[in-house]
Amino acid sequence: MNELLRAVSILWIAVALAVPRAAPAATPSIVVLVSVDTLRADFVSFNGHQPVTTPFLDGLARQGIVFRTAYSTSSWTPPAMASLLTGLYPTSHGVTTGNIQHLDHVEQPPLPQSLTTLAEMFHGAGYTTIGVPANRHLMARLGFAQGFDFYYRDAAFLPAARVNDQVRKKLAEAFGSHWRRTWKHGKVFLWIHYFDPHDPYIARHPWIDRYAPDFRRHRKEYPANLVMKEIKIRFPHPDAALGARIRPLYESEVSYWDAQFKQLATELGLADPDILLVFVADHGEEMAEHGALGHSQSLHEELVRVPLMVRWPEGLPHGAHIMQPVSILDLMPTMADLAGIPAPPGLQGQSLVPLMAENGNPRRGPVYMELFPPKPHLLAIRQGPWKLIRDIGPSGGVSLYSLPADPGEHHNLASARPKLVSELQRTMARWYRSLPPAPSQKNIPLKNKEIEEELRSLGYIH
Repeated sequence: MNELLRAVSILWIAVALAVPRAAPAATPSIVVLVSVDTLRADFVSFNGHQPVTTPFLDGLARQGIVFRTAYSTSSWTPPAMASLLTGLYPTSHGVTTGNIQHLDHVEQPPLPQSLTTLAEMFHGAGYTTIGVPANRHLMARLGFAQGFDFYYRDAAFLPAARVNDQVRKKLAEAFGSHWRRTWKHGKVFLWIHYFDPHDPYIARHPWIDRYAPDFRRHRKEYPANLVMKEIKIRFPHPDAALGARIRPLYESEVSYWDAQFKQLATELGLADPDILLVFVADHGEEMAEHGALGHSQSLHEELVRVPLMVRWPEGLPHGAHIMQPVSILDLMPTMADLAGIPAPPGLQGQSLVPLMAENGNPRRGPVYMELFPPKPHLLAIRQGPWKLIRDIGPSGGVSLYSLPADPGEHHNLASARPKLVSELQRTMARWYRSLPPAPSQKNIPLKNKEIEEELRSLGYIH
């Protein structure tokens, strides 16, 4: 019997070697990066959320590769998006603060001109580069337009339908009135950053009736259409009950975004098998899980875990869900790898291509996160099943969590595992010391009456 099995095995090997192998897929000429502001990983239904919030996105993900344990580098937009677009941790790119202050004053360190951005990488490889962000922290004057041939310079806080309009306008600027027929004829890198589901949490119809059947009868109990400052005034003690009222509003925003993205993706043909589509969020949102609301106050999972999917049917396998922790820093080297273009030197992430090819087998190092003053000064490391958060500010607190057993990070094991805490802190200290400092830069004050009115309407200023 053993000899028979050995003979059959040899026969199958011979057959496999005799079958001609398909030629490697050509590099993609169209690369599309879609990022969504404030979108938690666990509210995207391709990650298992029920009820289904993102049916269109789920369909795309079935022909892609989903990373179930993807992390941002921080818990709010300026440092996270600067990391996504440069492949560097916040310490090394320097965009660690950003203030929307009194009246019309917006102050934020610019993205350093000396750094190579994702758009510059593609531009240097002959791609037409187009960027349409919907967040004032990503305005052109703050350095985020580097490398883009066409850019929505104001980066106003717009709902998804109006973001789609801006995408159409930029494609028309780039390719003329017949852009729908011609925009895919060359090499194009398109980045779209949507603002939904950031606060104010708008009750989007018809989805709100599905997620909160009692919403119309008990509307006043829900923090609908309120900016975060107003929510905190009206609900000064965030608790699980308030979180339960926020969730359906947030879900309706996610589903609204999915429906609007479906319209644009259908119009542009973004589901075509020859398009490389990368989908990610910049950070998540807390709904009183740790006694707070919004984002940028900690590095807990609800704030730093983000949805991530890579889809290119012509060039990648599909259907896999990879559980190993990865970072948004990995996207720049991954897109360079898939597009067959040189990645800039000094990137601090790793290409995900070997991970996708082996379906999660290659060993990878830890994933790190940062948060800077005037926010709490925190560092975090995710290594294997463990996550450690350290306050390097005055309090100096340390938290250790076993995420498989405690995904909500409710049980701090630091006092019970002092040896492991020391090991993880040493690993984190070595990493932190190895980071090159950011280029020197000054905050850019931005004053504009139109911006003032927009920020006032969103509750950023009074």
